Amino acid sequence: MQTGHPPDASRSLADEPEDEPPYGDLHAFSDPDLDDIAVAAAALCRAPIALISLLDQNLLWFSARVGLDLPFGPLAHSGCAKIVALKAPVVIPDMQADPQTRENALVCDSPGLRFYAGFPLFNQHGTIIGSLCVVDLAIRDAGLSALEHKGLAALARQSMRLMEVRREAIAQDRRLAAQHLSNQQTAEPARDADLDRRRVLEKHALHQATGATSGIGIYELDFATGRITVSPEVCRIAGLPPSPTISAEQWVSLMHPDDRERAPSLAGLIDGSAPLRLQYRILRTNDGKECWVLRQGILDRDDSGHPVRLVGTIQDISPERNTTARLTTLLAIGDALRTAESRQQALEDSCMLMGNRLGIERVGFARITTREELFIVEQSWCAPDIPPFSGSFPFQDFQHTSDFLRGGSVFVLDDITRTSWMRAEQAGYGSVQVVGQVVVPKMTGEDLTGCLFVHSARPREWTLDETSFIRAAADRIFAALDEWDATARQEIINHEILHRLKNTLGIVQSLAHQSFRRDTDQAALATFSARLVALSAAHDLLMKKNWRFTDLASLVTGVLTPLGLETRVAPNGPFVSLGPNAATSFSMLLHELATNALKHGALSVPEGSVSLQWHLQSQGSDTVISLVWQEAGGPPVTTPTRTGFGVRLLKAGLGYHGGTKLQYDPAGLRAELTIPAQAMATD
Repeated sequence: MQTGHPPDASRSLADEPEDEPPYGDLHAFSDPDLDDIAVAAAALCRAPIALISLLDQNLLWFSARVGLDLPFGPLAHSGCAKIVALKAPVVIPDMQADPQTRENALVCDSPGLRFYAGFPLFNQHGTIIGSLCVVDLAIRDAGLSALEHKGLAALARQSMRLMEVRREAIAQDRRLAAQHLSNQQTAEPARDADLDRRRVLEKHALHQATGATSGIGIYELDFATGRITVSPEVCRIAGLPPSPTISAEQWVSLMHPDDRERAPSLAGLIDGSAPLRLQYRILRTNDGKECWVLRQGILDRDDSGHPVRLVGTIQDISPERNTTARLTTLLAIGDALRTAESRQQALEDSCMLMGNRLGIERVGFARITTREELFIVEQSWCAPDIPPFSGSFPFQDFQHTSDFLRGGSVFVLDDITRTSWMRAEQAGYGSVQVVGQVVVPKMTGEDLTGCLFVHSARPREWTLDETSFIRAAADRIFAALDEWDATARQEIINHEILHRLKNTLGIVQSLAHQSFRRDTDQAALATFSARLVALSAAHDLLMKKNWRFTDLASLVTGVLTPLGLETRVAPNGPFVSLGPNAATSFSMLLHELATNALKHGALSVPEGSVSLQWHLQSQGSDTVISLVWQEAGGPPVTTPTRTGFGVRLLKAGLGYHGGTKLQYDPAGLRAELTIPAQAMATD
């Protein structure tokens, strides 16, 4: 890159016939509108550097630049040199790999340019006077997208229009200067008027270019006349035929009826009480579609400070609003699926949310049996004016649809009446008022097991955002249905296991009765049977949780209720999760304490009572569960002289993780059990 003093920049551009430079002094060249175009080009292509370069023999003057501080550079080994040679746009994925640009100092050294995309600037004679380019420090093998290519081409043309406006303005300035020498008084007003016209032309051209590429229109409301001067983009957003002005009343009539009361009054705008930034809906004139717009503005005041006009922008923000609304709906669908108490409720709530968001006539789910070749509608939500939709539908009435879904692809249909290859199914769809639809297949492995359908009673051009939203919602619904189905299957299995376990315990109990039928003392048999009942209660609770866990309060109720003690024992404590082993052990411990209290302790007399308390406490880095069984109001308690099975079971406590302390206080037995909470939940 050349350093030191720049060369004489007042000489003419290459191939230009004029004696004086047609675009002025390139060294002192500065045009904020061209700077704006460079900014727009960089933003369009997400590039850190954008340049508008003008040729000056073997030099390039960077008349507008973003991301590069150098005012000029050599033409040799530049991307612009290739544009001049080819007279066409040039895209270089990697300048370091290109033989014509790899020796460029900005490629070899800092900042290390890599990707280049440039478009020529042709003057009115068809001569290239420079280029508009974007440059990246990273390699882009994919080059430009179609939208980026189209946008850069439009910005290059607009740059040239501004340059031509500048050239004519400079030429006019020179003519006016010559005229000024002969008649300064008459030339001065003409020159000022021409400069004003030039500014208007430049701004209008820039407004058209930036509006077309960014979707932002420009307006100016004159408070004196009530007329609104609008750019072409404003007309496009509102669906109006191109017109330079519209009335304020005409614009208010475009607003959605529910939003018209938010339209600011002229008096409110003048006194500053009305907001200058406002979001609302309009109904497009050409197609009647709803469109969200963002209106922003600033007040222009006269020399006395009185507001005379409102100048600002109109932007179509429908895509952003729709994206936000659909993300919110997806979150709501997830919440509905997570909190639903049944499979039917999960489908009903999620289909309703989808239908309301899409503004559609019908959303539903159909189970598919490929053996019988049937669509069986399980659930459908319908708009108020659409009849209910249910029943079974054979594949043969919807052969193309079923064949398509079997491949696992989303089936999108805009208008069945205009789709020739669907003619055989038009009668079937017509019978259920379907013209357009999106159907998402539910695949289990390679088998088609269901589908989510979205029906429109009129032709509809499905957008990419809409189909993506439907697919995302379907994925969530299908995952929830799989979980519901898995839970249902597990409940069947658990029910069968519990049934067989109870049969086994019944056989054990029967064997015990047979073994002790001649024994005159039936107390041991009764104790054994009661222990089986306590064990069965623990199993019942665990089965309800898929044998993963139960909670302490539920287990206490399950053990005490068969003994008729649910009103005489007062349990109290926080929620504590019990694993399968801990639940089984604790049910046996609790049963021994309860039966001992019934036979010998506080519950053997009417006035006796039992308090069962548990709480969590910290011991170092661990959390420990402490449980206390305290009897009161019963016969005096004495220490037992012999140790039976029940006492041994109580002293064993909850295994090697925990500890047990029995206190034979004459006022009432006290049993204290401790165990780490982690062991209680996982064992």
